[in-house]
Amino acid sequence: MSVTVREVPAPSDEELNQYAKLLAESFGYQFFAGGLGGDKSLQEPMMLAHLAAAVVNGAGEIHIAELPEAGVAGVAVWFGPGHKFLESEAQRNAGWNQLMDRLEPKYREWWSTFLAQYDALVERSLGPGVKIGAYHLQLIGVAPDHQKKGIATALTTYAESKAHAVKVPSVLETAGPTNVAVYKALQYEVAGSGPIQAPPPSEGTFEMFVFIKHTEEAKLEA
Repeated sequence: MSVTVREVPAPSDEELNQYAKLLAESFGYQFFAGGLGGDKSLQEPMMLAHLAAAVVNGAGEIHIAELPEAGVAGVAVWFGPGHKFLESEAQRNAGWNQLMDRLEPKYREWWSTFLAQYDALVERSLGPGVKIGAYHLQLIGVAPDHQKKGIATALTTYAESKAHAVKVPSVLETAGPTNVAVYKALQYEVAGSGPIQAPPPSEGTFEMFVFIKHTEEAKLEA
């Protein structure tokens, strides 16, 4: 199967909406579902907030994987060295603040707690400043009909080549044993993990894992 991966530096609104729908479908409309109060109508706006933030002042990159007969089959959002998701008010106003305004206060409060715990875990795991100096995978998804065909691998390989070219590592975070196994198979190493407060009404936690791949020094395979 011939997969073509490319960056879309200035996507149209139509393209952003297309990518948001694909990403929501790739997660079965369950991406951080608890943090959105189980409201599936907020899934596409959540994805759109990530995509739109990436194109604010060139802070991030949107990569798409295309198949000859199917068109766009996968999407990834990365933030390169010097930038991260929600680093500026302009990024937040590109969709995140509007999404938060649609949530009940208890969920907005959880997101504030989550983001603080998440940032602290990443800094502890990688070391101060490592993430902001790296290529960071914020979001990746493959259309359900095209999963397990190497598309996610093609998307990550494309970004890793860019990271290698500027001699920086590639980093990401995930949760759940299936995802952990996937990134280990892609030769990412666990840099650390820790408990994160689960969304309400739960009073428990879930384990988040921080991964790194030393693309700054590795000789990447073709």
